[in-house]
Amino acid sequence: MDRRRFFSMAAGAGVGVLLPLTAYRYMMKGMHTGYANVRAYLNDGPQAALRAITPNDDFYLMSSHGEPAVDPEKWSLTIDGLVDHPLRFSYDEIRRLSPYETPLTLECISNSVGGGLIGHALWRGTLLRPLLDRAGIKSQARYAALYAAEGYSTGHTLERILRPANFLAWEMNGEPLPRRHGFPLRVILPGKYGMKMPKWLTRIEFVDHEYLGFWEWQGWSNSAERQLQAAIDDPRDRARIAGTNFVITGWAVANETGVSKVEISTDGGHTWNEAPIFSNPMPSQVWAFWKYVWIDPPKGKQTIEVRATDGEGKVQTSSSSGEWPDGATGYHEITVEVT
Repeated sequence: MDRRRFFSMAAGAGVGVLLPLTAYRYMMKGMHTGYANVRAYLNDGPQAALRAITPNDDFYLMSSHGEPAVDPEKWSLTIDGLVDHPLRFSYDEIRRLSPYETPLTLECISNSVGGGLIGHALWRGTLLRPLLDRAGIKSQARYAALYAAEGYSTGHTLERILRPANFLAWEMNGEPLPRRHGFPLRVILPGKYGMKMPKWLTRIEFVDHEYLGFWEWQGWSNSAERQLQAAIDDPRDRARIAGTNFVITGWAVANETGVSKVEISTDGGHTWNEAPIFSNPMPSQVWAFWKYVWIDPPKGKQTIEVRATDGEGKVQTSSSSGEWPDGATGYHEITVEVT
């Protein structure tokens, strides 16, 4: 019996959900949240979403094993296991590798629909694939097991760890990685939830079997690919609004295919109108910003919903599910009072 079936059956019996829920509460300790202020970037044009940098101190924070104080003079990164040429890099050696810089939006798998566990930063480091090619992965390898200094671990399929956009980050928004965000080194796999991108990375081991890390053993997804979603950033839920032409703003995120369309409903989902995307930059895993002008909204309590479509024409699912085990799904919905 696999882990997911075990936890599902246990949940149905009303007993076995203890482990994943306990783990979830543990994960929430020290949580720091924020959200995009899309309205502030309405006049910034197509590059607005890139400029909406989340300051390091405001970037969402989730840590399951604490925040180790790593001495960069003693730290190293090892690439070993089923490889032809095991490698080891000091901090100085890593930083001398060919630089790579990219903006990227990260999200926690425990983020609720429209929640604040999301952030956008400019990352600098080096691409991972050239190092793995240098190590020479053996044909028997199926998974990469990733280990961190504080004891955390997770795993990736061989295909996923070899994608060319994956990188190792040592800077965040022009500064060395803050301790809380993984100094001296963090691995980034665009399109994954944060639980699959260990901070304080120390080792990448190639193995011949599926590897389950800390959260995966609690029943969380072992793929953890980010769900397609759109969110309303302004107004906030239960806000009082006025005006005949009220501007609604928000963001949307997708995986590798990007966001192609955002739609909004102001009548409980009976009809949908396109909300123009005014900033949809590359790479595709950067959030997209949208706005919608609500003309002559009716007085009283009104419900607003939003949904996204990705670059392959897939529409965000309306089926609502909680964060565990694959990340939250469903439409972001708010209620406002129109005066």
